[in-house]
Amino acid sequence: MGLTGVPSGGEPRSVDEFILWELEQERKAEYVDGHISYFPGGTIEHGAIVRELLVALALHLDEGACRVYGSDMMVVTPRGVRFPDVVVTCDERDQAPHTVALRHPRLIVEVLSESTARTDRAAKVDEYRAMPSLEEIVLVDSRKRWSAAYHRAGAVWVASEPQTGGEVSLASVDMRLDLDGLYGRCGVPEIPREA
Repeated sequence: MGLTGVPSGGEPRSVDEFILWELEQERKAEYVDGHISYFPGGTIEHGAIVRELLVALALHLDEGACRVYGSDMMVVTPRGVRFPDVVVTCDERDQAPHTVALRHPRLIVEVLSESTARTDRAAKVDEYRAMPSLEEIVLVDSRKRWSAAYHRAGAVWVASEPQTGGEVSLASVDMRLDLDGLYGRCGVPEIPREA
């Protein structure tokens, strides 16, 4: 065994082994169903949207019990470990000193890009919905003005109608997100109206 608890020269075989292994890597990777996959790079629009979301949520949550984190925080799911673009946790167990992986998120936001959209809209949404603490999943596209959300309603998840503008309700943190302002600040053009 190496210093991290991972067999020397081997890949991690459990979530806990992966977390220790990942902390020593130069590239970010996710761990799902025992398989490791590395992150593709993002666009300037993707980065700008993530930044704007983090700032808006941090200002909104200021001085409350909830904290917002970016894709540098691992989130443990029932199937492995992910790095969501934006995650909010309000659980004190996730806020202990030296925490490296969140286990009780309330809100997850994924910003879609060309390389991640298919996984974000299908596999990740299904995986996230199995997390008992999670109340809301929001998808925000970085290539066009489009957003959709999923809200927990008791034992079921309800999908919202996709939106291309206006305000998106982030009910899990009692916040309204101005999509037009977000996309305008990030340089994502409006969808042309049909003649």
